[in-house]
Amino acid sequence: MNIGGGWRPSAAHELLLDATLGPEPRAAAAFARWRAMHSLDSLDPGSTRLLPLLVPRAHLFDAHDLAWPVIRGCYRRAFVHGQLVSRRAIDAIARLSTAGIPVLALKGGALFAYYDHNPALRPMNDFDVLVPRAHAEAAIRILLAAGWSCPWPDPESLPEVYHGAGFESADGLDFDLHWQPLAAAGDSDDAAIWDASVETSVPGGTLRAPCAADLLTIVCAHASSWSPLPPVRWVADALKIVGREGAQFDWSRVVSRAQAWRVTLPLHDTLDYLAQRWAVDVPASALRALADTPAHRIDRHAYVVLGRMPTILDYILRPWERYRLRSFGVPAWKSLPGFMRYLRITLGLRGSRQLPREIVDRIVRFRRDRRSGLR
Repeated sequence: MNIGGGWRPSAAHELLLDATLGPEPRAAAAFARWRAMHSLDSLDPGSTRLLPLLVPRAHLFDAHDLAWPVIRGCYRRAFVHGQLVSRRAIDAIARLSTAGIPVLALKGGALFAYYDHNPALRPMNDFDVLVPRAHAEAAIRILLAAGWSCPWPDPESLPEVYHGAGFESADGLDFDLHWQPLAAAGDSDDAAIWDASVETSVPGGTLRAPCAADLLTIVCAHASSWSPLPPVRWVADALKIVGREGAQFDWSRVVSRAQAWRVTLPLHDTLDYLAQRWAVDVPASALRALADTPAHRIDRHAYVVLGRMPTILDYILRPWERYRLRSFGVPAWKSLPGFMRYLRITLGLRGSRQLPREIVDRIVRFRRDRRSGLR
C-alpha cells in the first residue's frame, strides 16, 4: 500500500507542481495530465495542499473544468484557516514576548512573505515558532496558563529530551513550540539563526523569522523524514524562497548551516534535485561542499531509517534513531539510561515497567492504521 511519502515527489506530484509553479507555457498540459490521473474525491493530503496555488494561474486553464469549485473551496478554506491560526499564534507570541522570551516564526509562519502575504497560498495546519532553549520551560508554562493544552502529560519535562511540543487552543487551533530549529540540531542554543533573523508580517501582527538561507535549510531538512502526509510542498517553499532572493541568495550560508545542524545529507540530495528537476541555480561548489562534508554514522543511519516508509521494525527503531540524533557523541551503550527517560517522557509513561505494554499497544495500532491507509 502506497501511504505518505518522503522528500522526493512522485511523478503525479511533479505534474501538479509544474501546473502551479512551473513555466506558464507547460502549466496547462501538466494540469491536464494530472487531472486525467486523479479523481478529486480521493486526493492525497500533499496534493490538496498545493491546489490553492492553481487559483492565481486560473487564466491558464479551462474555466469549465469541474475541478474549479473544489480548487476554489480549498483556497477559501486555507485563507480562513490561515487567518485564524495566525491570529491565535500572534496572541500566544505576544504573551511570550511580554515575558521577555524571544520568538522566531518557523515553517509556514515564516513563509507568508514568500507567498505574497496570502494565507490561502500556503495552507498550514499549525503555526510553528522557535524560542531559545533556555526559555523553553518558561514558554511552556506561559502557554498552559493562557489556556493552551498539550497532549503530553508532563510538557514541562519535554525540553530535557525533545525538540518541540504541540499545543492546541480552546477552539481547536494548533501552535507548535520549538526550542531547536531541527531535531538533529543538538541541545545547545544556536545564536546564528537569531543574529541573522529578519522581520516579517503575518495576519494579525509582525515578528521575526529566519533569514532566507536558514529558512531554506530548515525547509529542505524538515522534508527529509518520511511522513504519512506527503511533504511535497517543500518544493514549492524552496522555489519561492530562492526565486525571491535571486542572484543574491547566500548559498555559502546554507552549507554552513547544514554543517552546523548536521543535515548535509538531506541538503545535498534535495538541493541536487532542485537543480536537476527545477533548474534552480545551485552552485556546484555548494553541492560539492555538502557532499564532501563527513557525515557521522548516526546521521547516515537516521537519514535512511527516518526517510523511508516504516515497517513494524522501523516503527520500533525510529524513537531510538531520533534519540541518537540528540545524544550525538555518546556511545550507544551509555545512551540507554537517557533513552529510557526519553521514552518515559515522550510516551507519557509513569515508569519503565509500562514500556512493554506500550510497545505492544503501539504495534497493534500501527497494524490497524496501516491496513486503513493512515500510515
